[in-house]
Amino acid sequence: MYINPGQLDKRIEIVQLVSKGTNSNGFPIQPDRRVIRRCFAKVSNTSGSEIVKANSEFAEAKKRFLIRYTDAEINTDMVICYRGKDYDIKYINSYDDDKEYIEIWTELSERS
Repeated sequence: MYINPGQLDKRIEIVQLVSKGTNSNGFPIQPDRRVIRRCFAKVSNTSGSEIVKANSEFAEAKKRFLIRYTDAEINTDMVICYRGKDYDIKYINSYDDDKEYIEIWTELSERS
């Protein structure tokens, strides 16, 4: 399948969150952020919704990021930072099985 490289025009970072444990009160400490890869991607909105859980509103957005193939290991424990927001990686697929592109399906859940 042909992909126009000019469509890879959004800057993203693939980030690994490294846990630092808990503080003296037992609360988790903000994890360290280690950038695995900075690259350009084609970003597609796949769905979005607002739902109510436990009397709180949640906004849920799903996006697909298409990037050039990399040998760097990308897994579902990482996040994609795009426009200042972190998207949890849910699924990674070698696009069209030709090792030219990788598609990454993500989800953002925000509590408002």
